[in-house]
Amino acid sequence: MQAPINFSYVASVDYQEHTLEKPFCWDCSCDCHEDQENIALVAQQVQDGLFTPEEATDFVRGRGI
Repeated sequence: MQAPINFSYVASVDYQEHTLEKPFCWDCSCDCHEDQENIALVAQQVQDGLFTPEEATDFVRGRGI
């Protein structure tokens, strides 16, 4: 039996949205984007030259690099 054209499969994903390496998620309504401790860590990485300001902004918004 073939699936209809407008049918899409949904696969469950077993991973965490927030990790030590990725403390900010894609969901702009999530509280992670207001976490001042994590934002301060990213600001320090900008000061250390590890992120540009633009990269830091994208990272905090959950857009990755």
